[in-house]
Amino acid sequence: MQEHAGPVFRMDTRRPMSTTHTATQERTVSLADHLINALARSFTLGVDTEGCTHHYYRRADAVVVFDGRTLDHYQTLDGRPLIEWKAFVSQKRGWASMGQLASLGLRVDSERKETPRV
Repeated sequence: MQEHAGPVFRMDTRRPMSTTHTATQERTVSLADHLINALARSFTLGVDTEGCTHHYYRRADAVVVFDGRTLDHYQTLDGRPLIEWKAFVSQKRGWASMGQLASLGLRVDSERKETPRV
């Protein structure tokens, strides 16, 4: 087995899988929540009537707007719900189409930002 210069991965550290273990409903829900969160981390919100594509990047909590291949606008949300950006674009430019994951992403963003910060 070869070792890499970066992070070390070793095959012998894996534990054998049990053939008698069954997945619980709790684990299934957790896996579904994890998948939804992963899908909502970065997605296309939609294309406005001027032909610009709006992408949301959760790590930066920002919307990046591309006019073709060039950057048209970058807007940080600073904790504001993404639905506010959607409403703003609706008033200023209008939407030609929404992204496939837009409704899921908007819901996850709203739920995440409604949680009180401690």
